[in-house]
Amino acid sequence: MDAIEAIKNRRSIRWFDKDKEVPEATLREIVALAQRAPSWVDSQPWRVYLATGESLKALRQRHLDNVASGREAAPDWPTTHRTDWDPFPQANMAKHNEATAAYLNTPELKELRGVTLQKQLFDAPAIAYLTLPKISNQWSIYDLGAFGQTLALAAQGLGVSSMPAYEFVKYPDEVRAVMGIPDDQWVAMGIGLGYPKDHYVNGYDAPRCPLDQVLTLKK
Repeated sequence: MDAIEAIKNRRSIRWFDKDKEVPEATLREIVALAQRAPSWVDSQPWRVYLATGESLKALRQRHLDNVASGREAAPDWPTTHRTDWDPFPQANMAKHNEATAAYLNTPELKELRGVTLQKQLFDAPAIAYLTLPKISNQWSIYDLGAFGQTLALAAQGLGVSSMPAYEFVKYPDEVRAVMGIPDDQWVAMGIGLGYPKDHYVNGYDAPRCPLDQVLTLKK
């Protein structure tokens, strides 16, 4: 798959086939390709902790237990309600919510996508946890974003679907405990990797802004 095709075809998959594992060699190749991402003075500040097999089974169970007990989320990076965002992304999030509600047109589908799959960590057979040193600045956050997108596109090029999600990093202490991540690292993002289930819920494609809303071109 060429780069343009990978960009056009990649979308976040909400339900993976947990019984169809991604070969270790493929996972290693995905991360190796992601390492081609640019970074400030080639600092390459990211680290990747890849959970599969028994490690992922333990993480999924801890996550389920936390959700069932009503434990409050405590991500390393705080979240903000969308009403506290700039008006432009606020409007985009509102459009996304409207489009999602229209696509998930039954209570069962809304429950499946919004609750059941989230607490099951989307049944991903592999999760790449991306970390940054806590001694980092905003340029390193940009670098991590570039790395994460390159990882997702590399996966798409190799026939593997992806899903970056806040749900993976809601309880970073559990991730640290299972994956052996040191305290001097932020557990910044998790990206689910695997093969999609053949299900309606995976057909949703989020709307994108018209080009003229994001591009200013001056001659």
